[in-house]
Amino acid sequence: MSLAAELNLDRPFSDLRHETLLNIVLTANLFSGAGAVLFRRFGLTEAQFNVLFALKYKKGPITQAGLGKRLVVTRASITSVLDKLEGKEWVVRENVSGNRRIYHVSLTAKGRRMIEEIEPFYRQRIHAALVDLSDKDCMNVIRVMERMRMRTTETRDGG
Repeated sequence: MSLAAELNLDRPFSDLRHETLLNIVLTANLFSGAGAVLFRRFGLTEAQFNVLFALKYKKGPITQAGLGKRLVVTRASITSVLDKLEGKEWVVRENVSGNRRIYHVSLTAKGRRMIEEIEPFYRQRIHAALVDLSDKDCMNVIRVMERMRMRTTETRDGG
């Protein structure tokens, strides 16, 4: 179904790039909503899942600031998410010797069990949602999205 029909518009879009952007935003919102439903079943938010997922696949120690940068969230946001995950005993923050302001963040055994439990459901949902895309289609979408992010960054930064 076309976006114009989904949105019950009186006229078709006259600007193809605007329609493209709205398709991306609507699709991202739908994925996010579906993820929220899944994560809620496990007592998680999307942000908490993203932290657990990032920690599972990190190589070597990662600081709280590095984790926030990797997840593209503010310092206050990552602190809040980590506070909640620490309260559930799913992550631990450890002081870095010689620097009292920096913490390394790690999964606890309990946190690892949680991400191991939810990840198969998460991957199943992704594969079901993208079943109509071939590997080549996926690679094309990735490349196009990378170019769009690059152009958006250039435009935002005055490039």
